[in-house]
Amino acid sequence: MTQGQIYGLVTLLAIVVVMLVRSGEVRAWQAICTALMGFYLALTPLGYMVTWIVNLIAKAFG
Repeated sequence: MTQGQIYGLVTLLAIVVVMLVRSGEVRAWQAICTALMGFYLALTPLGYMVTWIVNLIAKAFG
């Protein structure tokens, strides 16, 4: 996959995850979509930024 395709897939899966959170119930296929979004997000350079932000938040509370 190219980076452009991965970004498109992450965007689509992020929209699905937001709709799932709003619905209030999560089934097995929905959990798989959420896991796939996280996996494909980790394959992009954006994954480093997400890691950096999580580390900043963890250090603020730790």
